[in-house]
Amino acid sequence: MHATIIAPLPQKLTMSFLLLLAFLSSLLLLLYTIMTIRKMKKKKSPSSTIPNWPLFGMLPSLLWNLPRLHEFVTDILKLNGGTFVFKGPSFTNLNFILTSDPINVHHIVTNNFSNYPKGPELKAIMAPFGDVLFNSDGDSWKTKKEIVLSLIKTAGFERLLMTTLRYKLADSLIPVLDHAAARNHHDDVVLDLQDVMKRFMFDLTCLLFLGIDPECLSTSFPRVPCAEAFDVLEEAIVYRHCVPKWVWKLQRWFHVGWEGRTIEAEECLNGFVEERIRVKMVEKQGKESSVNDDDDDDDNYDFLMKLIVETERLTGTCYSSKFVRDIVVSSMVAGRDTIAVALSWFFWLVATNPGVEDKILEELDRVVITQTGEKEVIFSSTEELNKMVYLHGAINETLRLYPSVPYEPKQSLKDDVLPSGHIVGRNARVLVSIYSMGRMEDVWGKDWMEFRPERWVAARFEGNDICNNDNKKINIIHVPSYKFAAFMAGPRSCSGRKIAYTQMKTIISCVLRMYKIDVVGDHPVVPLPSIMMFMRHGLKVRISSRTPVSTTTNVVNSILPVDSVE
Repeated sequence: MHATIIAPLPQKLTMSFLLLLAFLSSLLLLLYTIMTIRKMKKKKSPSSTIPNWPLFGMLPSLLWNLPRLHEFVTDILKLNGGTFVFKGPSFTNLNFILTSDPINVHHIVTNNFSNYPKGPELKAIMAPFGDVLFNSDGDSWKTKKEIVLSLIKTAGFERLLMTTLRYKLADSLIPVLDHAAARNHHDDVVLDLQDVMKRFMFDLTCLLFLGIDPECLSTSFPRVPCAEAFDVLEEAIVYRHCVPKWVWKLQRWFHVGWEGRTIEAEECLNGFVEERIRVKMVEKQGKESSVNDDDDDDDNYDFLMKLIVETERLTGTCYSSKFVRDIVVSSMVAGRDTIAVALSWFFWLVATNPGVEDKILEELDRVVITQTGEKEVIFSSTEELNKMVYLHGAINETLRLYPSVPYEPKQSLKDDVLPSGHIVGRNARVLVSIYSMGRMEDVWGKDWMEFRPERWVAARFEGNDICNNDNKKINIIHVPSYKFAAFMAGPRSCSGRKIAYTQMKTIISCVLRMYKIDVVGDHPVVPLPSIMMFMRHGLKVRISSRTPVSTTTNVVNSILPVDSVE
């Protein structure tokens, strides 16, 4: 019996066959792409599903809609009942579950909290900021949070906060706004109010947590490297979210691209913070006996000094420079960006809703008259700031529509099933869209698009008119944190919520009473696709004074809280 021998194909024929196969595959992929795009263009409303491309997954649609990322995510979630499974490119770990469903959110951040830590993926992405509070897990997170709470929930820190805030308002923010208002009498001066707020809050947080004023905000608008380093690091984190891990790791290895800039920014920020820690340690060693647990209420509350002491007390070991540095940077990120973002959106919303502005000013005038009978002192203590109920509602409404942090990332430890029925696998990435949560009709009603502070206020408003009955009980309507998640919910809810409201109310009441803010007519105001809800093009405004510029200093001295002034 003879064996049949099959001759091999000629080499040229083999190459031709492979080229033909590659051509046909490319042609089919191209045809599929064209047909999908044409189908998407024909639809008047967005599809309930994103095209899942071969190899590339849903990433092309995400990148195509990146300029309007938050709105795109919201559209998809609304069309899919509040939860959607995003498929990333093949051979990458970019799959995740998106949700804005309050029941799912409650399950993730509260009921099954232990199964949804931040996770190692986020820790790697956020590494440029260090092992900070908002990406720590387990014992590290618990220890950091305990230390922070022990420091900020004291009368001494409250006094430090109000004293420092008063100083920076009078020393930098008011002079800058005065300068712009005065120049507006002769020239057409346009100010980027978002940049002003970022600079102001950076100076304030540095003074609070490091005891140093970098003087980032002045009429000359100087370049401050450590402040710019924050912006670079935030941009790098967005970049890391959008590319495979091996890409940015390779760039970091060669010190090129975004990662090259990131390394320089890390060195700048670390040098700035660690130098202050070294100085404080030398100071501590020189006066050990003067630092104790009984001076929380003194007039010289030193956050950084007490942080070092508290770290040693709670950990039972000598302080770690890196541990202290991580807590300081956590506080600076939370203090600078979240407040600056919220204030920027607030002033834009109020400037474009004059009826709301009138009600805030009317409330401010009424509180003044109630307290003193004449318009000299607005607040005498931080407690009285809480009587600004309509202002509080306007801040909440701002945070509902434009939360400072638009997304809350999680990673599951083990398999789970969400209340919506969606299956969550082990190590799955879950993304809570806080931005989308504030835009759900079934939670906020058909008028969810409207900026309406009245939705937050109980027993004070009738229709669109403010009641003059000051004896009536005034309350802010409570909305569960798993529905209004601007400060997140569960064990990881924001520790500085009260501080944030105090700062925002004080700054807003000062600025609105003294200045009229007009947004430049053709200026586009859209969110930046970032980890913070910054405005892509800033907030270009014109400032005019409500009071004569020469009397501004007296107004500053009269309208700020005076409980910390000797």
